[in-house]
Amino acid sequence: MRKKSHKGQKNIDSGRIAQKMKTRKKLLMAANKMMIQGEVLSVEQAAKEAGVSKATAYRYFSNKDILQREASLENKSEDKDDLFSAFSEADLEGRISKLVQYHFDILTKNEHEFRLYLSAALKDSVQNKQNYSRAGRRILLIEEALISLKKTTPKDQFNKMVSAISIVLGIESITILKDLCGLENDNILATWTWLINRIMMDN
Repeated sequence: MRKKSHKGQKNIDSGRIAQKMKTRKKLLMAANKMMIQGEVLSVEQAAKEAGVSKATAYRYFSNKDILQREASLENKSEDKDDLFSAFSEADLEGRISKLVQYHFDILTKNEHEFRLYLSAALKDSVQNKQNYSRAGRRILLIEEALISLKKTTPKDQFNKMVSAISIVLGIESITILKDLCGLENDNILATWTWLINRIMMDN
């Protein structure tokens, strides 16, 4: 049997994430539109508005609560192309700095909403084990920030780097550093920066 090329597999992996994000965004935009118009939100109606099957919609959002919480955060997020538009692919330091600051700002400015979303997402992961799915936005943004390394680094090593950084840049990390470690926001940002620098040094 002919093996898939290293490059081909990498493109397939990125393509799958991008396609999932595209479908998810359609559902979130539909939910936002319904909420703005004062309509009663449901997963079924959001699916109809988005032109997505009910079965597909439920694979992304098992109930209207988690759909509503994520939809309320969607407008506060930036697209990967917009986020790094001021930086060349070769400007790794600038892109990483932007990546870290973006996640820190959006999470700390909307911490209450993100904590509620995390609570709903964790509940959903327990109740909806077979179909549970989280958005891959964080992964896409990290991959885009490191795009110059993606072209030169072995796939396994690059994926480990992305996974390690994804642990740092999330509301999950903030809850641990703030609630368990007792850090204030400034120290959280400093800790994030130190951790990511260590990850980059080891790769």
